[in-house]
Amino acid sequence: MVDTYATTDQLEARLSPAYTMPEDAVATKLLRSASELVNYATMGRAQKLFDDTDASDESLSALSDATCDQVEFWLETGEEHDVLGLPKGSSLQGGRVQVQRIPGQLGQRAKRTLMDTGLLWAGARSV
Repeated sequence: MVDTYATTDQLEARLSPAYTMPEDAVATKLLRSASELVNYATMGRAQKLFDDTDASDESLSALSDATCDQVEFWLETGEEHDVLGLPKGSSLQGGRVQVQRIPGQLGQRAKRTLMDTGLLWAGARSV
């Protein structure tokens, strides 16, 4: 089980003015789904950070920002593209249109925020 890493108030504060804030129930659902994706993309490091009682406010704020950034990405592209994938191209085969899709992914702002905090890539440790 993954916790939700941001609140609706944090989403409203982070959301670009170009987007309309979703209703509370929708925003809560999107934040929950975004938290799951962020945790998956970080291979569980996001949840470990969230559970860490010694985690810095800066790190937790970055985790919240990345979650909100993912919701903003979905408001732009549609959350359904996380399941279906974004269209990559199409072709006509045998009288039918075939659409190739790119797998669901983190939005660019969410990726940058997670990379800046070191959550997206664990890297290797020198010994």
